[in-house]
Amino acid sequence: RRDAMADDDDDDDPFDALMGIDAEEFKQLLDEAPASAAAGEKVFRGGVAVVDDGSISREEFRARFLVPRVPVVIRDAAFAPTHLTPAYLRATYGDVIVPLDVTAANRADAKLGDFLDALSSTSSSNAAAADDDDDAERSRLKSRYLRNLQMHEWFPREAAKLRLPERLFGANALADAALVPRCPDSWRRWHELFVCGPECDGFPFLHRDTCGVAAASMQAHGAKRFTLFHPDDGARLYPRGGSGLRSEIPARALAKPGGVCLETYPAFARAKRITVDVRAGECLVVPPDWWHTARAVGDEVSVSVAASFVDVERADAFNDAYAEFEALRSLASVGAAT
Repeated sequence: RRDAMADDDDDDDPFDALMGIDAEEFKQLLDEAPASAAAGEKVFRGGVAVVDDGSISREEFRARFLVPRVPVVIRDAAFAPTHLTPAYLRATYGDVIVPLDVTAANRADAKLGDFLDALSSTSSSNAAAADDDDDAERSRLKSRYLRNLQMHEWFPREAAKLRLPERLFGANALADAALVPRCPDSWRRWHELFVCGPECDGFPFLHRDTCGVAAASMQAHGAKRFTLFHPDDGARLYPRGGSGLRSEIPARALAKPGGVCLETYPAFARAKRITVDVRAGECLVVPPDWWHTARAVGDEVSVSVAASFVDVERADAFNDAYAEFEALRSLASVGAAT
């Protein structure tokens, strides 16, 4: 790993900013690529492998990504719900009252149509005084995040269409009560909706998903930038609480070069950040225990759906992790956990 000085230099390096990958890692990828590789055989984006849906076998997908727990972007993903555009959501569900920033202290409710209109609107300096209040409300909504909305609860008709293809992922152990007997029913069909614009700070915290589940983030519209860290970097990310699932480092600090204060978080200088953009029609697989956060990039509204899954070979590990999760939750209920 590079030292703190090198990491600081990376933040300001123009090659890094342009390519989304540091020069040292780019050179390593070139050196490691086989000389006989055909054009397009190995594609990387920000250090994350990119594969085309339909061009990789289930066996290769498992061997390269699922088993070793390596992130991957699936391009031209036929299973991505690309029909969930802002226009479709507005026309079909515009009158539905949805929660924004659902777990935050400043949670607010709004009509989905009003929220989408705000994200798509541009402010006018010539607006009439009577429109000032409307402009102020739209401005407030622009920074809001519709996130973690369970599709089967809010939009069951859409949820029925969502499924990770077994031809790539194999069976999802979460859906098998024999393999995973104590999983809550909501976890067995876990698809969450995320909608935000470029003025939103993005997901509020750097985290890893509970109980070692993997996530598949399917981009329906717009683009999203993910920041990832390998599980081995966990101690350098200052995990907090009894579960250690969240980082103390503010997620918004990761969005800008030099944003993380190294005086407060000195060990972060030794963490290896991976940044990758996911575009409409693509799916990013975040393996178990990988730290991640994300925000919208570009000019368009970002709409994505995240699915949770557990590989059948990791069912026992999930069951053990879930038993520990229940134990911690029980302790917290009586004030015995920190």
